[in-house]
Amino acid sequence: MTKHQLENELATSAKLPLSTAVKAIDGLIRIAKEKLAEGEEVSIRGFGTLSVAHREERKGRNPQTGEEVTIPAHRTVKFKISKEFKETLNN
Repeated sequence: MTKHQLENELATSAKLPLSTAVKAIDGLIRIAKEKLAEGEEVSIRGFGTLSVAHREERKGRNPQTGEEVTIPAHRTVKFKISKEFKETLNN
């Protein structure tokens, strides 16, 4: 499902104007990005938790050439699924 499809689904299921659904999803994404950039976790009950994970520098390989490359240390986002969401997926 794309962002556009999600906006349409939200507008339909919540009986909202499409413009309101677009603003709601854009706002959620913007706030999540800001809070994660500040190092905060974003928890959505019944869905999961987004948190910042730190990756150390490591060696890797270019799959096309086989050449060894250094992958620099960086931050990334980790997602932990909620118990309710996991149960929904597995039932």
